[in-house]
Amino acid sequence: MPRKAETPAPKRGNGRGSVRRLPSGRWQWRASVELPSGEVKRVSGTVATKTEAEDALSRVRTDAARGQFSVLPQTTLGEYLAAWHEQRRPGLAAKYAHSQKSLIENHILPGLGKRRLATITPRDLEAFYAGLTYRDKRREETKGKPLGDSMRRQIHNLLHLAFSEAVRHGDLLRNPADVARPRYTREAAKEERVKAWTPEQAGAFYAVARPDRLGSVFCFMLSTGLRVGEALGLRWEHVDLHTGRVEVKDVLVSLSGVKHRTTPKTPRSRRTITVSGDALEILREWQERPILDREAQSKGKPYVGSDAVFTNTLGGPILPDTIYRGLRALCAAAKVPYLGAHACRHTFISLMGAQGRPVEVVSAQVGHARPSFTLDRYRTVFAKEREALTLDFSALTKDSERKP
Repeated sequence: MPRKAETPAPKRGNGRGSVRRLPSGRWQWRASVELPSGEVKRVSGTVATKTEAEDALSRVRTDAARGQFSVLPQTTLGEYLAAWHEQRRPGLAAKYAHSQKSLIENHILPGLGKRRLATITPRDLEAFYAGLTYRDKRREETKGKPLGDSMRRQIHNLLHLAFSEAVRHGDLLRNPADVARPRYTREAAKEERVKAWTPEQAGAFYAVARPDRLGSVFCFMLSTGLRVGEALGLRWEHVDLHTGRVEVKDVLVSLSGVKHRTTPKTPRSRRTITVSGDALEILREWQERPILDREAQSKGKPYVGSDAVFTNTLGGPILPDTIYRGLRALCAAAKVPYLGAHACRHTFISLMGAQGRPVEVVSAQVGHARPSFTLDRYRTVFAKEREALTLDFSALTKDSERKP
């Protein structure tokens, strides 16, 4: 007699499960949850009563329907971010890792650190973004004021990345930062803040800064487009004064007042450039400085020396914090606006663009991963470039009329 075909068990929906009594008298609940990857995650728990088991199963169903299910139900956002950042830190540039840690500790943890990872919603994030304020006790003029749009964007990007990895690993069903967005001011959204000096301002700054010890470092950056950390991280073993070849292999950063020598942040940042003209002359002058510094050194502190290209009077590497402090004074003396630490880099890129240099060549020179990034974030179009930028159709019409 042929066997009767078995009816397949109905496929359980997302979050569906069962409740059963164990021989011990306790109650066990089980559920299956489908993750975004398609993987089915089976979860279970044991409680004292049938009611507790049904309640637990109901919560799993509700969380799965809302996209808030987590295999880490008790883990707080603070605990998750601590483990997530520690895992990523070895592969990050030292300064970037330090800035991410600062964002987490100074801004995210005070607002959301104790919230359970699985319970954070897009509305929670939007309320958090709206309430962000400066917390730096050392700056009384900004403490308690709304956080700037750039910082809000950095915090959002960090959270989005962390939540994305939680989803990818199956710890969350949905990323709440996919929906939530910080509210930016109209001015910030337009990104109209001036970031580069005009050609006239750059010339005025160069004239004032060139004779100054620290100023000549800025002049070198203005001539080459190097980042501050890249310039201060240069070592003589990577410089060939005969050919002008300079290898960018090290970056010097200052983290909490302590110098760290690390590698450039991306593979494209590790590059070789060729310098000439005044930039090469600046390097030759700095090659002679240790001799002058030793002769002028007082008996107080011993001359230590180093293989750094740009050094302090004791021969040690110049800290970024030190050179930043000198920039404001140089800008004031040159009567040009202070535009921040990256003014030289922005100005180099913008002046190269104004001279018609190909953007892909400029992008490679400054170590950007994509020419589009160079254009979008660093290129300033000067007023003179926009002057008389109209098509002369009268000339085009005359040309067409001449044709038989």
